[in-house]
Amino acid sequence: MSEATDIDGQRARARSRVTPDACTSAVFAMLGAVLTAALLVLCSYAGRSYAEPLLLAGAYLLSGLMVAVGWARLLCLPRERSSALVLGVAAAAMTAIVALTDDFEGIRWVTAALAISLALVFLHTLTRRGGPGRVVVSLSSMALGLGALASGAFIADAVLRENGRETVVAALAAAAVGAVIDNGLRGNARLSQWRLPTSLVVGVLIGVGTSMVAGIPWNAPLLAGLLGAGMSHAFREIISAPVARAGIDRSGTAPAQLALGAASVLFVGVLPTVVIWLFQRIS
Repeated sequence: MSEATDIDGQRARARSRVTPDACTSAVFAMLGAVLTAALLVLCSYAGRSYAEPLLLAGAYLLSGLMVAVGWARLLCLPRERSSALVLGVAAAAMTAIVALTDDFEGIRWVTAALAISLALVFLHTLTRRGGPGRVVVSLSSMALGLGALASGAFIADAVLRENGRETVVAALAAAAVGAVIDNGLRGNARLSQWRLPTSLVVGVLIGVGTSMVAGIPWNAPLLAGLLGAGMSHAFREIISAPVARAGIDRSGTAPAQLALGAASVLFVGVLPTVVIWLFQRIS
């Protein structure tokens, strides 16, 4: 009887230690997503003035540094400081492009910055010791982080297009709200399976609501909201699966979860440009 009581007590203490950590991780992930989306949306609506690109670039830089600082810890990569430095350099380079982009041609320099950053990642990864498997994992993880940064830089292109700001609002808001729904329902056994459907429905509603408030056609914001919620959810699942299998505690820290939230929003940054281009081609 006493042994059973001891076991129950140990389980209760374990739950008391694990649950607050899980809740704290979810809060920081939601905070990273909401903060990133709010900064980028507010700065994209700063007004059509000479200061607008600088404000948008500043918001992007803060979001990019949030990703850079916590990315290696999120994916349990070795050499956290040097990995953060590589991603920070990439974020700074793309920030300069965002700040200087005043037409549709300027954003093409993102591809050049991405190529140079990938070269730095190759050099950084190949200089570390380890087997081929570890090198591949480290390289692919860093490349995914660079992809999120590069995708977010395309917001500077979308805001220059017709109805681009509203489409950006729909995509980023859907990604941020999806992060809140995803993290809020993740621990519930019965409701966890409804995370994606709920996020998609909310994304559609955000897109329709944005178009109605702005008085523009609903097609681009609706599609951006739908895809923004879906892609953001898929990104979080891709990141969370290997981390959960590894079972390493570093991924639950505040910098790591802030990086996850920010990256899941930046990852959908290219959607508004693609959606607007698609409907322009169709029409």
